[in-house]
Amino acid sequence: MKDYQIRFRNAAKREITTLRRYLERNFGEDKAKVILKSLQASIAKLGAMPKLGRDATELSPLLIGYRFLHLSKNTVFYKVHDDKKLVEILHVYDNRMDVLAHLLR
Repeated sequence: MKDYQIRFRNAAKREITTLRRYLERNFGEDKAKVILKSLQASIAKLGAMPKLGRDATELSPLLIGYRFLHLSKNTVFYKVHDDKKLVEILHVYDNRMDVLAHLLR
C-alpha cells in the first residue's frame, strides 16, 4: 500500500511557526528542535496510517469528515482524501486552548 502524501494548509504552517517561535523564546532552540521533531514524526505517521487519529465528530457533530490526532502537548486536525491519497493538515493547536471554539468560529 502506497503512503498518503501529507500537505499542510497555510493556517497549520502559521500555527507551527508560532509554536516554534514560542518554544525557542521560552525553552531555547535545542528544546524547540526536539519538540518540533517529535511533532513532525507524529504527523508523518499519518502518511502510512491516515486513520490513526480519531473521528472529530466525537468533539462535535459539525466536524463530519475531519479527524484529530491528540498528542501530549498539541492536537493536529486533518482531513483524509482517500481518492487523492492525501492527508491535509488543517490546524495544529496547543492543548491548553479551547480547540472546539477555534474550529467552530
